[in-house]
Amino acid sequence: MTSCLCTLLTMITHMLLRSQAKIPEADIQSITRINKQYGEAFAKNDSTLFLDCYATDACILAPNAPALCGEKMLLLFYKAAHNTGMRNIVFTTANWYGYTGDYVTEQGTYRQFDANNAPIGAGKYLVV
Repeated sequence: MTSCLCTLLTMITHMLLRSQAKIPEADIQSITRINKQYGEAFAKNDSTLFLDCYATDACILAPNAPALCGEKMLLLFYKAAHNTGMRNIVFTTANWYGYTGDYVTEQGTYRQFDANNAPIGAGKYLVV
């Protein structure tokens, strides 16, 4: 009973947080498209497709590494990830924060896969 109650409370909290953000469906669809494109860039070995997921002054904050900012550093990250065998990444959005009409923070989890679609990594992310 306690487990069911906790699950129900978690689901309700999640729904309330999403409803507070009031993000238009078109914006959610755009973000979802970019998330999918990110994985496709690795599957197609297409660094241009990867860069199109970012603003020109974007930064990647990889674990145990300095901030990787700008197109040159984003490309270094892409090549390093591709060289590890990553051929897809799937993002699962958990929440949205601070929607302003121009900006929103997306929180979620990701799973990385190799060419045989075997999992090779997983983690959490924030995207602004």
